[in-house]
Amino acid sequence: MKKQIVTRSQNDYLYNIMQELWDGDHDFIRYKEFGGFQGAKDFILQVITNHSGVVIICDEDCFVINEGCIDTVVEMMQKNFFAYVGVQDGGGLISHRNNSKYNINPFFAVFDCDKIKTKLHEYDPSKDNEYGLACEKEPSFNEPYAGFFYWLNKSFLGANLVDIATTDDTSTVLLLHGKPFLIHSWYSRDYGKDKAQTLRIDKCIEFAIKTKYNG
Repeated sequence: MKKQIVTRSQNDYLYNIMQELWDGDHDFIRYKEFGGFQGAKDFILQVITNHSGVVIICDEDCFVINEGCIDTVVEMMQKNFFAYVGVQDGGGLISHRNNSKYNINPFFAVFDCDKIKTKLHEYDPSKDNEYGLACEKEPSFNEPYAGFFYWLNKSFLGANLVDIATTDDTSTVLLLHGKPFLIHSWYSRDYGKDKAQTLRIDKCIEFAIKTKYNG
């Protein structure tokens, strides 16, 4: 299955490794202009607006282990007419993420851009709090994209990937039927700057490569 794989990237080394761990002939699109905290929301909206069909957002520190599982996720999404699939950013799923369970963290996310664009003109950032209150009594806006995901949740069907593990109490390993299919290290912004984080991320890369090729 040929894929559109879009990445918000600031690190050439990590991006190249991320790209190499995908199999097949895919369309890789790299955005460098959306750095920093606030850039995350602008990046997501840019991807949905400027692309067609199914798009996979994959962070530069998110390393694929089993691409066949990702094909299964995409097929499940299309079969069930979901507009998006991702990993919830709260609700106790990931120990160091305490945002809303109605938001997804776009380290790995699949969007049906065509479906979302049918209503995207209805999204009004000034109503983010209203969208949040429609989902839960105490919405969380710790991330700049929270309001958009609240709106997405109330406007379309979506799904969360909830089968996860970790290699070091920080990384997130996504599983399908108990099999790991990718690992997200987190804290790529510290790579090459903080020794402990750099070593930890290198171990995540080693885990991805070893698991991918040795089972």
